[in-house]
Amino acid sequence: MAPDEALPRFEIDHLDEYGQCLLTDAREVEFYLGLLVKRHSIITAYLDTGERFFLTSLLAIDVADRKIMLDPAQHEENKIPVLAARTITLVTNLDRIKIQIRLAPLEKQQYQGQPLLAAPLPEALLRLQRREFFRLEPPLSAPIFCKLATHTEGSGAFRTFELPLSDISGGGVCLTATVDMAHYFERDTLFQNCRLELLGNSVILVNLRVRKAIELSERNGEHSLRVGCEFINLSGARLGQIEHYIARVERERKAMDSGLIEA
Repeated sequence: MAPDEALPRFEIDHLDEYGQCLLTDAREVEFYLGLLVKRHSIITAYLDTGERFFLTSLLAIDVADRKIMLDPAQHEENKIPVLAARTITLVTNLDRIKIQIRLAPLEKQQYQGQPLLAAPLPEALLRLQRREFFRLEPPLSAPIFCKLATHTEGSGAFRTFELPLSDISGGGVCLTATVDMAHYFERDTLFQNCRLELLGNSVILVNLRVRKAIELSERNGEHSLRVGCEFINLSGARLGQIEHYIARVERERKAMDSGLIEA
């Protein structure tokens, strides 16, 4: 490495700044590792502080033996001494979100008759989520709804709402309500186990926290309430379902715009 070249900065080493992006739940870590395997994502594997690196991909994860398997091809071609490295930092992108994984030393191993590099299954994964999410407006022909409940004041009984979404992203949803519901949706109100109904009879449970509620005037002169909510403690699997829905609708819209399918 030339003297004027800076070493890569690994956000996974700065958890005081990025700790909120660190996933430590085993199911979530395995979910994203599984996606990297399924999509054959190209990964940059940095040795130690990052002076040397090679390109690789995840071939498999073995949950039973707690192992992660990497393609050794390029390091062998370039004779990079990966087995001498004390730590390996994997860096890649998944759905335009940066992923970093810290691995213990690698070793050569045979897996299903194939030579590869193996390391202990990581216990954490840094997912540097974008601050701004792409927000999708559900198609008018196939609206989606969210069912949520809250205690009514005084009686303690539950009141249930089923509200349409005006938009959805990986970070939250915007609900459309009537103006007289405003007192139910004050800032920081938490709704737990809300039923979010996506296409194809897919229903997922999410926790929503109100971030803002704005009264809007419609073209017909009527007023409505837009309630912006963020997801709280959304699991990787459920986020994956939401992202799959958004990608599906976007594909269908692009196909319609190009004339491949009829409206």
